[in-house]
Amino acid sequence: MVNRWKVPAEASPDLLGQILKHRGLKSDELGLSLKDMPDESLLAGIEEVAERLRRALYKNEALVIFGHDDPDGVTSTYILYQFLNSCGYQKHRYYIPNRNLEPHGIQASVIDFVRQGGYKLLITVDNGISAWEGVTELNKLGCEVLITDHHLIQPDHLPPAYAILNPQLPHCQYPYKSLAGVGVVLLLIRYLSRLLEHEVPHASYFWAAVGSIADKVPMTGVNRLIVREVIENWDKVRDYTIDFLLRNYMRVDSPSTIFNFIQNTARLIANGREPGGEHTAIRFMLQVSDEKADLFQELEQQKNLWEQELNKVFGFMDSLVTDFVGPAFVYYDDEGVIPYNLLGTAATYVVNNLDIPTIMLKMHNGAMVCEGRCSDGFNMVSAFTHCRDHLIQYGGHAKAAGFTMDPVKYDAFLACFNEFLNEALANAEEPQKIAVDARIKAKDLSPENWEKLEVLLPWGMKNPEPLIMVDETSLQDLQSRFMLDNGGQAVKDQRANSFIISWKSPNLIKILDHYEA
Repeated sequence: MVNRWKVPAEASPDLLGQILKHRGLKSDELGLSLKDMPDESLLAGIEEVAERLRRALYKNEALVIFGHDDPDGVTSTYILYQFLNSCGYQKHRYYIPNRNLEPHGIQASVIDFVRQGGYKLLITVDNGISAWEGVTELNKLGCEVLITDHHLIQPDHLPPAYAILNPQLPHCQYPYKSLAGVGVVLLLIRYLSRLLEHEVPHASYFWAAVGSIADKVPMTGVNRLIVREVIENWDKVRDYTIDFLLRNYMRVDSPSTIFNFIQNTARLIANGREPGGEHTAIRFMLQVSDEKADLFQELEQQKNLWEQELNKVFGFMDSLVTDFVGPAFVYYDDEGVIPYNLLGTAATYVVNNLDIPTIMLKMHNGAMVCEGRCSDGFNMVSAFTHCRDHLIQYGGHAKAAGFTMDPVKYDAFLACFNEFLNEALANAEEPQKIAVDARIKAKDLSPENWEKLEVLLPWGMKNPEPLIMVDETSLQDLQSRFMLDNGGQAVKDQRANSFIISWKSPNLIKILDHYEA
Protein backbone atom coordinates (compact mmCIF):
# COMPACT_ATOMS: atom_id res chain seq x y z
CA MET A 1 0.00 0.00 0.00
CA VAL A 2 2.91 2.36 0.65
CA ASN A 3 3.27 2.91 -3.11
CA ARG A 4 0.19 5.14 -2.93
CA TRP A 5 2.13 7.72 -0.95
CA LYS A 6 4.96 10.13 -1.53
CA VAL A 7 6.67 10.30 1.86
CA PRO A 8 9.50 12.47 3.22
CA ALA A 9 12.90 10.75 3.20
CA GLU A 10 13.59 11.22 6.91
CA ALA A 11 11.73 11.74 10.15
CA SER A 12 12.05 14.99 12.10
CA PRO A 13 10.57 16.08 15.45
CA ASP A 14 9.69 19.50 13.93
CA LEU A 15 6.19 18.53 12.86
CA LEU A 16 4.89 22.05 12.16
CA GLY A 17 8.05 23.07 10.32
CA GLN A 18 7.76 20.08 8.00
CA ILE A 19 4.14 20.85 7.19
CA LEU A 20 4.84 24.53 6.52
CA LYS A 21 7.69 23.65 4.18
CA HIS A 22 5.67 20.98 2.37
CA ARG A 23 2.71 23.32 1.83
CA GLY A 24 4.85 26.29 0.85
CA LEU A 25 3.63 28.35 3.81
CA LYS A 26 5.57 30.95 5.78
CA SER A 27 4.99 31.39 9.48
CA ASP A 28 4.24 35.11 9.06
CA GLU A 29 1.33 34.22 6.74
CA LEU A 30 -0.31 32.43 9.65
CA GLY A 31 -0.34 35.66 11.66
CA LEU A 32 -2.48 37.68 9.23
CA SER A 33 -5.71 39.16 10.61
CA LEU A 34 -8.80 41.11 9.50
CA LYS A 35 -6.72 44.24 8.97
CA ASP A 36 -4.96 42.37 6.16
CA MET A 37 -8.19 41.70 4.24
CA PRO A 38 -8.51 43.29 0.80
CA ASP A 39 -10.66 46.42 0.54
CA GLU A 40 -14.31 45.47 0.06
CA SER A 41 -14.73 48.30 -2.45
CA LEU A 42 -12.84 46.14 -4.95
CA LEU A 43 -15.89 43.88 -5.19
CA ALA A 44 -17.79 44.60 -8.39
CA GLY A 45 -21.33 45.75 -7.63
CA ILE A 46 -20.84 46.39 -3.92
CA GLU A 47 -21.29 50.16 -4.19
CA GLU A 48 -24.56 49.83 -6.10
CA VAL A 49 -25.95 47.16 -3.75
CA ALA A 50 -24.92 49.08 -0.61
CA GLU A 51 -26.29 52.41 -1.85
CA ARG A 52 -29.64 50.80 -2.72
CA LEU A 53 -29.83 49.24 0.73
CA ARG A 54 -28.93 52.53 2.40
CA ARG A 55 -31.71 54.25 0.47
CA ALA A 56 -34.15 51.54 1.62
CA LEU A 57 -33.14 52.11 5.24
CA TYR A 58 -33.39 55.90 5.05
CA LYS A 59 -36.77 55.77 3.29
CA ASN A 60 -37.98 52.91 5.51
CA GLU A 61 -38.83 50.77 2.49
CA ALA A 62 -39.88 47.19 3.12
CA LEU A 63 -37.57 44.53 1.69
CA VAL A 64 -37.22 40.75 1.48
CA ILE A 65 -34.01 38.80 2.11
CA PHE A 66 -34.19 35.70 -0.08
CA GLY A 67 -31.78 32.98 1.07
CA HIS A 68 -30.83 29.48 0.02
CA ASP A 69 -31.91 26.65 2.36
CA ASP A 70 -28.51 25.34 3.39
CA PRO A 71 -26.19 26.51 6.21
CA ASP A 72 -24.47 28.98 3.87
CA GLY A 73 -27.79 30.52 2.88
CA VAL A 74 -29.20 30.42 6.41
CA THR A 75 -26.16 32.16 7.92
CA SER A 76 -26.11 34.68 5.04
CA THR A 77 -29.75 35.52 5.74
CA TYR A 78 -29.16 35.74 9.49
CA ILE A 79 -26.16 38.08 9.50
CA LEU A 80 -27.77 40.49 7.02
CA TYR A 81 -31.06 40.38 8.92
CA GLN A 82 -29.31 41.04 12.24
CA PHE A 83 -27.15 43.81 10.83
CA LEU A 84 -30.27 45.60 9.58
CA ASN A 85 -31.85 44.99 13.00
CA SER A 86 -28.85 46.53 14.72
CA CYS A 87 -29.28 49.63 12.54
CA GLY A 88 -32.79 50.06 13.95
CA TYR A 89 -34.47 48.95 10.74
CA GLN A 90 -37.63 46.89 11.20
CA LYS A 91 -39.22 46.51 7.77
CA HIS A 92 -37.26 43.53 6.48
CA ARG A 93 -38.51 40.00 6.13
CA TYR A 94 -36.77 36.80 5.08
CA TYR A 95 -37.86 33.98 2.79
CA ILE A 96 -36.06 30.63 2.75
CA PRO A 97 -37.40 28.24 0.06
CA ASN A 98 -37.70 24.54 0.80
CA ARG A 99 -35.67 22.57 -1.74
CA ASN A 100 -37.72 19.45 -0.97
CA LEU A 101 -40.82 21.24 -2.29
CA GLU A 102 -39.51 23.38 -5.14
CA PRO A 103 -36.47 23.81 -7.41
CA HIS A 104 -33.50 25.98 -6.56
CA GLY A 105 -33.69 29.72 -7.21
CA ILE A 106 -36.40 32.36 -7.48
CA GLN A 107 -39.57 30.34 -8.00
CA ALA A 108 -43.30 31.07 -7.99
CA SER A 109 -43.61 30.86 -4.18
CA VAL A 110 -41.34 33.81 -3.43
CA ILE A 111 -42.75 35.76 -6.37
CA ASP A 112 -46.23 35.29 -4.85
CA PHE A 113 -44.82 36.33 -1.44
CA VAL A 114 -43.49 39.55 -2.97
CA ARG A 115 -46.74 40.20 -4.84
CA GLN A 116 -48.93 39.67 -1.78
CA GLY A 117 -46.71 41.77 0.46
CA GLY A 118 -46.31 44.55 -2.05
CA TYR A 119 -42.51 44.50 -1.67
CA LYS A 120 -40.52 46.70 -4.02
CA LEU A 121 -37.06 45.43 -3.10
CA LEU A 122 -35.63 41.91 -2.75
CA ILE A 123 -32.03 40.96 -2.04
CA THR A 124 -30.79 37.44 -2.66
CA VAL A 125 -28.07 35.85 -0.53
CA ASP A 126 -26.14 32.73 -1.63
CA ASN A 127 -28.24 32.45 -4.79
CA GLY A 128 -29.77 34.31 -7.70
CA ILE A 129 -26.95 34.50 -10.24
CA SER A 130 -28.74 32.05 -12.57
CA ALA A 131 -32.31 33.23 -11.83
CA TRP A 132 -32.94 35.12 -15.09
CA GLU A 133 -36.62 34.17 -15.32
CA GLY A 134 -37.31 34.80 -11.62
CA VAL A 135 -35.72 38.25 -11.65
CA THR A 136 -37.64 39.11 -14.81
CA GLU A 137 -40.93 38.17 -13.13
CA LEU A 138 -40.10 40.24 -10.04
CA ASN A 139 -39.25 43.23 -12.22
CA LYS A 140 -42.68 42.95 -13.81
CA LEU A 141 -44.14 43.43 -10.32
CA GLY A 142 -42.13 46.61 -9.88
CA CYS A 143 -39.75 44.88 -7.46
CA GLU A 144 -36.07 45.74 -7.80
CA VAL A 145 -33.66 42.85 -7.20
CA LEU A 146 -30.21 42.96 -5.63
CA ILE A 147 -28.21 39.75 -6.13
CA THR A 148 -25.43 38.69 -3.78
CA ASP A 149 -23.99 35.33 -4.73
CA HIS A 150 -20.74 33.41 -5.06
CA HIS A 151 -21.60 30.71 -7.58
CA LEU A 152 -20.06 30.51 -11.04
CA ILE A 153 -21.71 32.72 -13.62
CA GLN A 154 -22.75 32.65 -17.26
CA PRO A 155 -21.50 36.09 -18.35
CA ASP A 156 -23.76 36.15 -21.41
CA HIS A 157 -26.88 35.34 -19.38
CA LEU A 158 -26.83 37.48 -16.23
CA PRO A 159 -30.22 38.21 -14.63
CA PRO A 160 -31.67 41.70 -15.22
CA ALA A 161 -31.13 42.73 -11.60
CA TYR A 162 -30.77 46.27 -10.25
CA ALA A 163 -27.25 45.31 -9.12
CA ILE A 164 -25.16 42.13 -8.81
CA LEU A 165 -22.49 41.48 -6.20
CA ASN A 166 -20.45 38.37 -6.99
CA PRO A 167 -16.66 37.92 -6.92
CA GLN A 168 -16.99 35.69 -10.01
CA LEU A 169 -18.02 38.63 -12.24
CA PRO A 170 -15.40 39.06 -15.01
CA HIS A 171 -14.75 42.72 -14.14
CA CYS A 172 -14.49 42.11 -10.37
CA GLN A 173 -11.11 43.27 -9.02
CA TYR A 174 -11.43 41.67 -5.59
CA PRO A 175 -8.38 39.36 -5.44
CA TYR A 176 -9.98 36.48 -3.52
CA LYS A 177 -12.66 34.67 -5.52
CA SER A 178 -13.43 31.59 -3.41
CA LEU A 179 -15.82 33.11 -0.87
CA ALA A 180 -18.94 31.37 0.37
CA GLY A 181 -22.24 33.17 -0.01
CA VAL A 182 -22.02 34.23 3.63
CA GLY A 183 -18.52 35.55 3.01
CA VAL A 184 -19.90 37.84 0.30
CA VAL A 185 -22.63 39.06 2.67
CA LEU A 186 -20.08 39.64 5.44
CA LEU A 187 -18.03 41.85 3.11
CA LEU A 188 -21.22 43.68 2.15
CA ILE A 189 -22.11 44.52 5.75
CA ARG A 190 -18.49 45.50 6.45
CA TYR A 191 -18.79 47.96 3.55
CA LEU A 192 -22.20 49.12 4.78
CA SER A 193 -20.82 49.60 8.28
CA ARG A 194 -18.44 52.24 6.95
CA LEU A 195 -21.12 53.80 4.81
CA LEU A 196 -23.57 54.01 7.73
CA GLU A 197 -20.94 54.53 10.43
CA HIS A 198 -22.39 51.55 12.26
CA GLU A 199 -20.33 48.72 13.77
CA VAL A 200 -20.59 45.15 12.49
CA PRO A 201 -21.79 42.81 15.28
CA HIS A 202 -18.79 40.63 16.07
CA ALA A 203 -20.99 37.53 16.11
CA SER A 204 -21.32 37.99 12.34
CA TYR A 205 -17.82 36.53 11.98
CA PHE A 206 -18.86 33.41 13.86
CA TRP A 207 -21.87 32.83 11.60
CA ALA A 208 -19.76 33.59 8.51
CA ALA A 209 -17.32 30.93 9.71
CA VAL A 210 -20.18 28.45 10.21
CA GLY A 211 -21.58 29.00 6.72
CA SER A 212 -18.16 29.00 5.04
CA ILE A 213 -17.04 25.74 6.66
CA ALA A 214 -20.41 24.12 5.90
CA ASP A 215 -20.16 25.14 2.24
CA LYS A 216 -16.69 23.58 1.99
CA VAL A 217 -15.04 26.62 0.44
CA PRO A 218 -11.22 26.65 0.60
CA MET A 219 -9.86 27.45 4.03
CA THR A 220 -7.34 29.88 2.60
CA GLY A 221 -7.10 33.63 2.14
CA VAL A 222 -10.12 35.62 3.32
CA ASN A 223 -12.03 32.49 4.40
CA ARG A 224 -9.17 31.54 6.71
CA LEU A 225 -9.01 35.08 8.14
CA ILE A 226 -12.72 34.98 8.98
CA VAL A 227 -12.42 31.70 10.89
CA ARG A 228 -9.15 32.70 12.58
CA GLU A 229 -10.83 35.89 13.79
CA VAL A 230 -13.36 33.71 15.61
CA ILE A 231 -10.69 31.40 17.03
CA GLU A 232 -8.35 34.16 18.18
CA ASN A 233 -11.01 36.52 19.56
CA TRP A 234 -13.39 33.95 20.95
CA ASP A 235 -14.41 36.04 23.97
CA LYS A 236 -15.71 38.81 21.70
CA VAL A 237 -17.84 36.48 19.57
CA ARG A 238 -21.15 36.43 21.33
CA ASP A 239 -24.83 36.80 20.67
CA TYR A 240 -27.88 35.33 22.36
CA THR A 241 -27.86 32.23 20.14
CA ILE A 242 -24.15 31.51 20.57
CA ASP A 243 -24.53 31.83 24.35
CA PHE A 244 -27.50 29.47 24.26
CA LEU A 245 -25.59 26.87 22.23
CA LEU A 246 -22.60 27.06 24.55
CA ARG A 247 -24.84 26.15 27.49
CA ASN A 248 -25.72 22.95 25.65
CA TYR A 249 -22.18 22.09 24.58
CA MET A 250 -19.06 20.70 26.16
CA ARG A 251 -16.10 22.88 27.12
CA VAL A 252 -14.98 25.27 24.38
CA ASP A 253 -11.61 26.68 25.37
CA SER A 254 -9.00 25.89 22.69
CA PRO A 255 -8.59 26.43 18.95
CA SER A 256 -9.61 22.81 18.26
CA THR A 257 -12.71 22.89 20.44
CA ILE A 258 -13.78 26.23 18.95
CA PHE A 259 -13.37 24.76 15.46
CA ASN A 260 -15.39 21.68 16.48
CA PHE A 261 -18.10 23.96 17.92
CA ILE A 262 -18.32 25.80 14.59
CA GLN A 263 -18.65 22.49 12.72
CA ASN A 264 -21.33 21.17 15.10
CA THR A 265 -23.30 24.39 14.77
CA ALA A 266 -23.21 23.97 10.99
CA ARG A 267 -24.61 20.44 11.33
CA LEU A 268 -27.40 21.68 13.59
CA ILE A 269 -28.64 24.46 11.31
CA ALA A 270 -28.47 22.23 8.23
CA ASN A 271 -31.92 21.09 9.39
CA GLY A 272 -35.22 22.91 9.73
CA ARG A 273 -36.81 23.18 6.28
CA GLU A 274 -40.41 24.39 6.42
CA PRO A 275 -42.99 25.44 3.82
CA GLY A 276 -44.00 29.04 3.16
CA GLY A 277 -40.53 30.60 3.34
CA GLU A 278 -39.98 29.77 7.01
CA HIS A 279 -37.03 27.86 8.41
CA THR A 280 -36.69 26.38 11.90
CA ALA A 281 -32.99 27.25 12.14
CA ILE A 282 -33.63 30.92 11.35
CA ARG A 283 -36.51 31.05 13.81
CA PHE A 284 -34.26 29.48 16.46
CA MET A 285 -31.42 31.92 15.78
CA LEU A 286 -33.70 34.97 15.95
CA GLN A 287 -35.78 33.83 18.93
CA VAL A 288 -35.08 35.41 22.33
CA SER A 289 -38.01 33.97 24.32
CA ASP A 290 -38.38 30.62 26.07
CA GLU A 291 -39.50 29.16 22.74
CA LYS A 292 -35.81 29.09 21.76
CA ALA A 293 -35.28 25.91 23.80
CA ASP A 294 -38.19 24.19 22.02
CA LEU A 295 -36.82 25.16 18.61
CA PHE A 296 -33.39 23.89 19.62
CA GLN A 297 -34.86 20.53 20.62
CA GLU A 298 -36.71 20.36 17.32
CA LEU A 299 -33.48 20.98 15.40
CA GLU A 300 -31.62 18.40 17.49
CA GLN A 301 -34.28 15.79 16.78
CA GLN A 302 -34.14 16.55 13.07
CA LYS A 303 -30.34 16.35 13.14
CA ASN A 304 -30.46 12.95 14.83
CA LEU A 305 -32.96 11.65 12.30
CA TRP A 306 -30.86 13.07 9.47
CA GLU A 307 -27.74 11.32 10.80
CA GLN A 308 -29.64 8.02 11.00
CA GLU A 309 -30.83 8.50 7.42
CA LEU A 310 -27.28 9.40 6.41
CA ASN A 311 -25.91 6.15 7.82
CA LYS A 312 -28.54 4.21 5.85
CA VAL A 313 -27.54 6.01 2.65
CA PHE A 314 -23.85 5.36 3.29
CA GLY A 315 -24.60 1.67 3.81
CA PHE A 316 -26.52 1.58 0.54
CA MET A 317 -23.73 3.40 -1.30
CA ASP A 318 -21.21 0.89 0.06
CA SER A 319 -23.18 -1.87 -1.67
CA LEU A 320 -23.02 0.08 -4.95
CA VAL A 321 -19.35 1.05 -4.96
CA THR A 322 -17.94 -2.30 -3.85
CA ASP A 323 -15.91 -3.71 -6.75
CA PHE A 324 -17.09 -0.89 -9.03
CA VAL A 325 -14.75 -0.23 -11.96
CA GLY A 326 -15.18 2.61 -14.43
CA PRO A 327 -14.16 6.17 -15.30
CA ALA A 328 -17.26 7.73 -13.72
CA PHE A 329 -20.11 6.72 -11.43
CA VAL A 330 -23.63 7.49 -12.66
CA TYR A 331 -26.63 6.34 -10.64
CA TYR A 332 -30.33 6.98 -11.17
CA ASP A 333 -32.24 6.40 -7.94
CA ASP A 334 -35.41 5.08 -9.51
CA GLU A 335 -36.38 3.17 -6.35
CA GLY A 336 -36.33 6.27 -4.12
CA VAL A 337 -33.70 4.93 -1.71
CA ILE A 338 -31.80 8.20 -1.42
CA PRO A 339 -33.70 11.25 -0.08
CA TYR A 340 -33.46 14.28 -2.34
CA ASN A 341 -31.63 16.35 0.28
CA LEU A 342 -28.93 13.67 0.58
CA LEU A 343 -28.29 13.26 -3.13
CA GLY A 344 -25.21 15.49 -3.03
CA THR A 345 -23.95 13.82 0.13
CA ALA A 346 -24.23 10.42 -1.55
CA ALA A 347 -22.28 11.72 -4.54
CA THR A 348 -19.55 13.07 -2.26
CA TYR A 349 -19.36 9.69 -0.51
CA VAL A 350 -18.72 7.96 -3.84
CA VAL A 351 -16.02 10.47 -4.81
CA ASN A 352 -14.31 9.96 -1.45
CA ASN A 353 -14.31 6.20 -2.00
CA LEU A 354 -13.63 5.89 -5.74
CA ASP A 355 -12.09 9.27 -6.62
CA ILE A 356 -13.98 9.45 -9.93
CA PRO A 357 -16.57 11.97 -11.22
CA THR A 358 -19.99 11.06 -9.81
CA ILE A 359 -23.50 12.13 -10.76
CA MET A 360 -26.56 11.07 -8.78
CA LEU A 361 -30.02 11.51 -10.31
CA LYS A 362 -33.61 11.07 -9.22
CA MET A 363 -37.09 12.39 -9.97
CA HIS A 364 -38.18 15.33 -7.83
CA ASN A 365 -41.17 17.64 -8.25
CA GLY A 366 -41.84 16.36 -11.76
CA ALA A 367 -38.31 16.88 -13.05
CA MET A 368 -35.13 14.85 -13.05
CA VAL A 369 -32.61 16.42 -10.66
CA CYS A 370 -28.91 15.75 -10.41
CA GLU A 371 -26.10 16.41 -7.97
CA GLY A 372 -22.60 16.03 -9.37
CA ARG A 373 -19.34 15.83 -7.44
CA CYS A 374 -15.71 15.32 -8.44
CA SER A 375 -12.15 15.85 -7.28
CA ASP A 376 -9.22 17.64 -8.90
CA GLY A 377 -8.77 17.06 -12.62
CA PHE A 378 -12.45 17.31 -13.59
CA ASN A 379 -14.93 20.21 -13.71
CA MET A 380 -18.62 19.50 -13.16
CA VAL A 381 -19.77 22.97 -14.25
CA SER A 382 -17.81 22.59 -17.49
CA ALA A 383 -19.38 19.17 -18.04
CA PHE A 384 -22.89 20.53 -17.50
CA THR A 385 -22.16 23.57 -19.66
CA HIS A 386 -21.10 21.21 -22.44
CA CYS A 387 -24.49 19.47 -22.10
CA ARG A 388 -26.58 22.59 -21.40
CA ASP A 389 -28.85 22.05 -24.42
CA HIS A 390 -30.30 19.03 -22.60
CA LEU A 391 -30.84 20.81 -19.25
CA ILE A 392 -33.52 23.09 -17.83
CA GLN A 393 -31.08 24.86 -15.50
CA TYR A 394 -27.71 24.15 -13.91
CA GLY A 395 -25.08 25.78 -11.72
CA GLY A 396 -22.63 25.36 -8.87
CA HIS A 397 -18.88 24.99 -8.46
CA ALA A 398 -16.19 23.10 -10.35
CA LYS A 399 -16.30 20.21 -7.87
CA ALA A 400 -19.96 20.40 -6.81
CA ALA A 401 -22.76 21.28 -9.20
CA GLY A 402 -26.32 20.30 -10.01
CA PHE A 403 -29.06 20.59 -12.60
CA THR A 404 -32.69 19.91 -13.41
CA MET A 405 -33.69 18.16 -16.62
CA ASP A 406 -36.71 16.86 -18.49
CA PRO A 407 -36.62 13.04 -18.02
CA VAL A 408 -36.99 12.50 -21.77
CA LYS A 409 -33.54 14.09 -22.19
CA TYR A 410 -31.84 11.49 -19.98
CA ASP A 411 -30.32 9.34 -22.74
CA ALA A 412 -29.18 12.35 -24.75
CA PHE A 413 -27.61 13.92 -21.67
CA LEU A 414 -25.81 10.70 -20.78
CA ALA A 415 -24.31 10.45 -24.26
CA CYS A 416 -23.22 14.09 -24.06
CA PHE A 417 -21.74 13.65 -20.56
CA ASN A 418 -19.80 10.57 -21.67
CA GLU A 419 -18.48 12.51 -24.66
CA PHE A 420 -17.15 15.22 -22.32
CA LEU A 421 -15.81 12.60 -19.91
CA ASN A 422 -13.90 10.72 -22.60
CA GLU A 423 -12.30 13.91 -23.84
CA ALA A 424 -11.35 14.90 -20.30
CA LEU A 425 -9.85 11.47 -19.67
CA ALA A 426 -7.88 11.61 -22.90
CA ASN A 427 -6.29 14.86 -21.76
CA ALA A 428 -5.86 13.85 -18.12
CA GLU A 429 -2.43 13.53 -16.58
CA GLU A 430 -1.23 10.36 -14.88
CA PRO A 431 -2.52 10.16 -11.27
CA GLN A 432 0.12 11.32 -8.84
CA LYS A 433 1.01 9.77 -5.53
CA ILE A 434 -0.56 11.31 -2.45
CA ALA A 435 1.97 13.54 -0.75
CA VAL A 436 2.47 13.07 3.00
CA ASP A 437 3.05 16.35 4.87
CA ALA A 438 5.47 15.16 7.53
CA ARG A 439 7.34 12.18 8.93
CA ILE A 440 7.91 11.75 12.65
CA LYS A 441 8.67 9.17 15.33
CA ALA A 442 5.82 7.99 17.54
CA LYS A 443 7.20 9.92 20.54
CA ASP A 444 6.62 13.16 18.61
CA LEU A 445 2.84 12.69 18.72
CA SER A 446 3.03 14.91 21.78
CA PRO A 447 0.72 17.53 23.36
CA GLU A 448 3.32 20.18 22.51
CA ASN A 449 3.27 19.29 18.82
CA TRP A 450 -0.53 19.20 18.82
CA GLU A 451 -0.70 22.76 20.20
CA LYS A 452 1.70 23.91 17.49
CA LEU A 453 -0.48 22.30 14.83
CA GLU A 454 -3.50 24.31 15.94
CA VAL A 455 -2.03 27.43 14.32
CA LEU A 456 -2.91 25.78 10.98
CA LEU A 457 -6.63 25.64 11.77
CA PRO A 458 -9.17 25.76 10.19
CA TRP A 459 -8.97 22.52 8.22
CA GLY A 460 -10.85 22.36 4.96
CA MET A 461 -10.46 22.51 1.20
CA LYS A 462 -6.88 23.43 0.20
CA ASN A 463 -5.89 23.22 3.87
CA PRO A 464 -6.73 19.61 4.81
CA GLU A 465 -5.83 17.84 8.01
CA PRO A 466 -2.14 16.99 7.66
CA LEU A 467 -1.12 13.52 6.55
CA ILE A 468 1.60 12.23 8.86
CA MET A 469 3.86 9.21 8.60
CA VAL A 470 4.65 7.75 12.02
CA ASP A 471 7.68 5.48 12.30
CA GLU A 472 8.87 3.04 14.94
CA THR A 473 5.53 2.16 16.52
CA SER A 474 2.87 -0.56 16.46
CA LEU A 475 -0.89 -0.80 16.38
CA GLN A 476 -0.87 -1.82 20.03
CA ASP A 477 1.22 1.23 20.97
CA LEU A 478 -1.09 3.61 19.11
CA GLN A 479 -4.16 1.98 20.65
CA SER A 480 -2.69 2.42 24.11
CA ARG A 481 -2.16 6.16 23.59
CA PHE A 482 -5.01 7.24 21.29
CA MET A 483 -8.57 6.50 20.36
CA LEU A 484 -8.64 5.26 16.78
CA ASP A 485 -11.23 6.85 14.49
CA ASN A 486 -11.68 3.58 12.60
CA GLY A 487 -10.79 1.23 15.44
CA GLY A 488 -7.63 0.11 13.68
CA GLN A 489 -9.68 -1.85 11.15
CA ALA A 490 -7.50 -0.55 8.31
CA VAL A 491 -4.53 -2.46 9.72
CA LYS A 492 -4.36 -5.99 8.32
CA ASP A 493 -0.66 -6.65 8.94
CA GLN A 494 0.08 -6.94 12.66
CA ARG A 495 3.81 -6.65 11.88
CA ALA A 496 3.33 -3.09 10.65
CA ASN A 497 5.59 -0.53 12.32
CA SER A 498 5.01 2.52 10.12
CA PHE A 499 1.63 4.20 9.70
CA ILE A 500 0.09 6.99 7.63
CA ILE A 501 -2.31 8.81 9.91
CA SER A 502 -4.55 11.83 10.19
CA TRP A 503 -4.25 13.41 13.65
CA LYS A 504 -7.85 14.41 14.34
CA SER A 505 -7.64 15.74 17.92
CA PRO A 506 -5.23 15.51 20.88
CA ASN A 507 -6.48 12.00 21.72
CA LEU A 508 -7.82 10.78 18.36
CA ILE A 509 -6.09 9.56 15.21
CA LYS A 510 -7.27 7.88 12.04
CA ILE A 511 -5.02 5.24 10.45
CA LEU A 512 -5.10 5.55 6.67
CA ASP A 513 -2.40 3.07 5.69
CA HIS A 514 0.41 0.96 7.13
CA TYR A 515 3.37 -1.16 6.17
CA GLU A 516 6.32 -3.02 7.55
CA ALA A 517 9.49 -1.01 7.11
